Amino acid sequence: MLTCKEVSRTIASDEVTTADWRQRLAVKLHLLMCRHCRRYTRQMQAIGEAARQILSDTPPDRGSRDRLRDSILDQLPPAAENDSNSRV
Repeated sequence: MLTCKEVSRTIASDEVTTADWRQRLAVKLHLLMCRHCRRYTRQMQAIGEAARQILSDTPPDRGSRDRLRDSILDQLPPAAENDSNSRV
């Protein structure tokens, strides 16, 4: 079972879109049971939508977008590589 910390990092970094089916299933199962992570997911979706609306008039170049993504990811705590709670 994934921890809230692992799920929030996966959602924030958008890794769920490129994850294998087991990881996606683990995230979905966690979201079914955890109202806090469901709320966090909705908040991240709202932030993304707001950012898209703001940037829709002047789309950023790829370098700006990558720097922004890297800056956000740098501020997140590192994911536990060998955490016993990360079993799928």
